[in-house]
Amino acid sequence: MKKYNFIFSSLHTLYRLTTSFNKSVEFITGITKLYKNVFSADKVVFVCKLFNSSKLVKEIIKNNNYITKKGGISILTKEEKNVLEKNKEIISKRKMIMPLIFLDTLGAVFVERNFPFNEIEKKWFVSLSEQVSITFKIIHLYLEEQKMLINYIKTFSQMFKESIPTSFHQPSISKLINNLGKELKLSKTEIKVLKLACLLHDVGKIHLPLQILEKKEPLTEEEIKLITKHPKKGVEIIKHLEILKPAIPILLHHHERFDGKGYPEGIKGEKIPLGSRILAVIDAFDAMFFGRPYKKRMSIEEIEKELKKHRGTQFDPHIVDVFIKILRKKSIRNYLNSLV
Repeated sequence: MKKYNFIFSSLHTLYRLTTSFNKSVEFITGITKLYKNVFSADKVVFVCKLFNSSKLVKEIIKNNNYITKKGGISILTKEEKNVLEKNKEIISKRKMIMPLIFLDTLGAVFVERNFPFNEIEKKWFVSLSEQVSITFKIIHLYLEEQKMLINYIKTFSQMFKESIPTSFHQPSISKLINNLGKELKLSKTEIKVLKLACLLHDVGKIHLPLQILEKKEPLTEEEIKLITKHPKKGVEIIKHLEILKPAIPILLHHHERFDGKGYPEGIKGEKIPLGSRILAVIDAFDAMFFGRPYKKRMSIEEIEKELKKHRGTQFDPHIVDVFIKILRKKSIRNYLNSLV
C-alpha cells in the first residue's frame, strides 16, 4: 500500500492548491512543484496561459532552481511548441510529456529524471495530468464567471448612479482607491474588494423614496431613521452573491464614525473594519468634490480643511493624513481638476 501513498498525497495537494487558489503564478508554481515531488524529477517544465490573460507562462524547476518566464510564443523551445501544436503525449524511460487538454489546449507539462520511470508512475503521470487539465478548466470558467458578474455589477452601479443622486462617481474614485490602497499597503485582493464595496456601498438606498434623496432641506427624524437603515438593506441585497461576501463588513459599517457616534452599530476606532474607514473618507470626498442636490461642490483646498476638521471624530486620523498626502500629488490634482 505504501507505494500508492504518493498518489493520495498528490491528489490532496492538487485539491489544496485549487481550493486556496489566489494568484495564477503561485498556483502554477505549486503545480510544477507537485510534479517534481511526486516523480522525483530532475527537471519539470510547466507551460500554460496565465489566467485572464493571453500571455504564456513557463515555470521551470531544474536542480532545485526555479525560473519563471512570461511572454509570447518566443519563450517556448521548439519541442514545447511542437507538443502544444500537435497535442501529442510522449512517455519514454526517462522523459514524460503530456499536453493539458480539456475541450481545448490549456498547456503542457514536461518531466525528466536520470533514472527510469516505472509503469505505475507512467500511468499516474497521465492520470494526474488529466486531473490538472480539469482543474485548470474549472479555474478558467470560475474566473470568466467572476468577470461577467463584476461587469453586471458595474452596469447595475451605473444605472443606480443615474437614478440615485447621492451615489458614487466610480471611474474617478477608482484612481484614488488605487493610490490610497498602495499607500496603506493593502494587497491587490483587498483593493479589489474595496472597489466592489465602493460600487455598491449605497445600494440599500434603492428602498428610499427619491424625494428624501433629493431633499435640500434638513431631514426629519423619521427620514433620518430611514436613511440609517440603508447599510443593512444593502447587505440583504448582496449577501447571496459569493463574490461580494468579503465586501459585506465594509458595506455594513461605512457610516460608522471613528468616535463611535455613527451607525448602524455605533462601533468606534479600529473596531470599525479598515475598508469601512477608508470608504468613509472616500465617500465624504466624493460628496464634497462633486456636490450633492443639497450641497454645492467644494474645492480641494476646502475639502482638505473639512477632512482635517473631522479628523479623529468622524474619520480615522491616519487615513485622513494619507488621503491628504495623495490629494497633494501633482498628478492627482491635475487629474481631479480635469473632471470638473
